[in-house]
Amino acid sequence: MGTFSENERALPLQSLNVNSQSETITFKIVSKDKISRPPAFIFLAQTFKAKNFLLVLFPLFLVTVKNVTGSSLIDPFAAVISVLGILCAFVSLSLRNDYLDHMRGIDRVVTDRGSRAIQNGWLAAVDVRRYSYFFLILALFCAIPVVVTFPSVLLVLVVSLLTAVWAFQIGNEVSMFLLLGPLLTVGYQLSMGILFDLESLLLGGLWGWLVLYLAHLRNLTSIIASSQARFRNAVNRLGFDKARRLVAAWWILFVVFYGAYHVFYSSKLLGIYGTTLLAFITFRFILKLKRLSTPAGSEMKSVFESGRRLFQIAVVMWTLENFWYLLAWNH
Repeated sequence: MGTFSENERALPLQSLNVNSQSETITFKIVSKDKISRPPAFIFLAQTFKAKNFLLVLFPLFLVTVKNVTGSSLIDPFAAVISVLGILCAFVSLSLRNDYLDHMRGIDRVVTDRGSRAIQNGWLAAVDVRRYSYFFLILALFCAIPVVVTFPSVLLVLVVSLLTAVWAFQIGNEVSMFLLLGPLLTVGYQLSMGILFDLESLLLGGLWGWLVLYLAHLRNLTSIIASSQARFRNAVNRLGFDKARRLVAAWWILFVVFYGAYHVFYSSKLLGIYGTTLLAFITFRFILKLKRLSTPAGSEMKSVFESGRRLFQIAVVMWTLENFWYLLAWNH
């Protein structure tokens, strides 16, 4: 917890037999004044994992464009408050996850997970937990005026809280899909004063699917370390060979779902162009996955970079498409 001393921090160096009765942890005791903390901006961005804000802000952007161009936005103020509350909730969940991963020893084995704020000695685990509670309170505070104005949001809020608790207890990908997908887009649309529709649900499902693709890809690259830490996810349960097929199938299905969504709800022409482009750049990635012979080494890093590039291209393409909708609506 980091509470053993007011002047020193215990930095974890090595963990053996994590999550077992014979677990052994080696710490290095360091004076706080000898711990090098980065500049404030970098410290805050890394501790709160600002680079992951895209995971919540992008689907909110998609829902906003959908309703603005459809001239159905009723309460812009409630929408802004909702965005702030969602960001606070995301930061709270992220900090809570860092705290639990530290306490369970996962971050001491899978060294590329989390913000590393605790492991670097920038913050004590107890501080990370306190900040998590603080941002949760802020998120609930932001939710009050929205729920009072639009009571239908309360049901989504309660389901989201239960799903978050489920995620920390079980730790499966289904909760991630729900929280960053359908629950996020449907709840946000309701908070704008707009009735539920099937498009917001499917939009959230499509984004949640893409986020899970990235999660599966990351888990594949760290399958050895996460297996040692007894980290529970679909990739570890399947094993290396089947996990490769899972990542490939997951991406291919996203391309199919992306095209189907555009057939029914967006520009068919842009959908055809976008789906064709995604399908074209998929072949090289699938070949790299097929040739991957070991979960260790430079081949895995190359596969991860190629897979992440597909994710980035999909997001950029989707963003440009929605800016086009805004320009066309404005004129």
